[in-house]
Amino acid sequence: MKKLSLFLILFISVLILKAGGEATSYVTVNGKTYFCQTVRSGLLNMNLKLSDGSIMKVPLKNVDSYSCNGCLFERLPVKCKWAPANCTALMEYVTSRNGFRLYKYCEYRECGDLYNGNYKKAHLQSEYFIFKDGKFHLHVTPDNAESVLSFFSIKAI
Repeated sequence: MKKLSLFLILFISVLILKAGGEATSYVTVNGKTYFCQTVRSGLLNMNLKLSDGSIMKVPLKNVDSYSCNGCLFERLPVKCKWAPANCTALMEYVTSRNGFRLYKYCEYRECGDLYNGNYKKAHLQSEYFIFKDGKFHLHVTPDNAESVLSFFSIKAI
């Protein structure tokens, strides 16, 4: 009997948590916001299923920001030695403190030097950037990662 009541309590609490945890998905395109039931991101386009059931296809280059499954992505400038000038990308918001916002940028690219024997094929690489008021502030590198991440109360590995 105790096991049955414990099981029912756990089952009901899971249902309550699931019902309250639904996040609203939205996409901002050229300054206009669309609320969606589902958002699917492809290589060049995003497919949005709007609340009225219609499907909308949007080029990724026109997306300013979007929120899906509780994650927020915003278009921001990429400031790295390998990035071309005026390059922007959708970056994932991680956390913020005192007006500084930490973002994660992921990209598949190769690295190393073929001639020195340390070349690696294309693989997922993550870069972290700090922005304040929408302007680039700092690129997180291995040299400054420990102090920067501790500012955001994140333990560096």
